[in-house]
Amino acid sequence: MFSSLLDATMTADRIYAKTERGRSELLSRASMLRGRLRAALIVVNGRAPLSALQEVIGDDAQVLLDELERLGHVESVDSELPVAAHEPTDPALEMRRSDALQRLAPHFGPDVGLVARPLLQAADADAFNRALDHIESKLALYMGRKDAARALAGLRFEL
Repeated sequence: MFSSLLDATMTADRIYAKTERGRSELLSRASMLRGRLRAALIVVNGRAPLSALQEVIGDDAQVLLDELERLGHVESVDSELPVAAHEPTDPALEMRRSDALQRLAPHFGPDVGLVARPLLQAADADAFNRALDHIESKLALYMGRKDAARALAGLRFEL
């Protein structure tokens, strides 16, 4: 019983990071990952343990991450990193990143990863909002200001 509890704890503390193939997938959509599998790849950051990812992805996080690992998009990284590397990112920020990518994909197609790179790299809500403002200005060029604002409504953080 203690052994299975220890295994479950070790699994919950497992940290996943995107591989080069995973980062390329987000930028190019080469293998066309869909839905929850793609969302899971987006939130993997190399710092958050599985237990934190489950809060964002859901109870099937382990299954999704196992599949991404099998496909070569993520890898398990050494959990003996300094404590600062284990600090989970804000789950709300990760969910808004995922939502933003899904909303932007119809407008930017395969270039969505390139256009949304500042969103993916945003470390906090303020940086996320600035990146969203920049993307909204790009959308406004061909959609108009009001439609661009509607397309991104609800993504900004209230500061």
